[in-house]
Amino acid sequence: MGTVCAVYTREGVIVVPDLSDANSLHQDGYGSFRDDRLLTLMPFEALYLLDRSRITVLDEVDRRTIPFDELLRRFSSEDPLCWTRYLIYRDLRARGFVVVGGEGRGVNFLVYERGSYPKKPPRYMIHAIWEGAPEPISGLLEILKAAEEDGRILRIAVVDRRGEVVYYTISAMEFQEECLS
Repeated sequence: MGTVCAVYTREGVIVVPDLSDANSLHQDGYGSFRDDRLLTLMPFEALYLLDRSRITVLDEVDRRTIPFDELLRRFSSEDPLCWTRYLIYRDLRARGFVVVGGEGRGVNFLVYERGSYPKKPPRYMIHAIWEGAPEPISGLLEILKAAEEDGRILRIAVVDRRGEVVYYTISAMEFQEECLS
């Protein structure tokens, strides 16, 4: 497959206008369809595909090509965690997983087991944390509860200062009260 042309719209969204290109990317687990015709890419997907030379991004306004660093700056102005999300997404894709954007509730990504996309639902929920950033335990407990309700495994992805990602599996523990006799 050659390089796909994507467009950075006035609204700050990346779309793939060509239906054939859009279908090809979507079959590989990228983007979601808007208006049944336009494939919309999440910022981390667009950055990943641009970095891998799978897409070129044109600015809708001035029709010039947007390089990776400029696209990252644009996305980061709206989302300070854009770089963190990109690093995790890139790592998961490099490991062979299909990854989609999370559904809120503190979940950054939903991850399919290898070979299960799109036949089965995502198996893992990923919550991103930058090393050293405070993370309230109450928030993690809410995310864990959501993962358990959905029958998924929660993984915390911690990005360190060097940009390396370490994953931790979080699960609930139940303690039983022991009687001393």
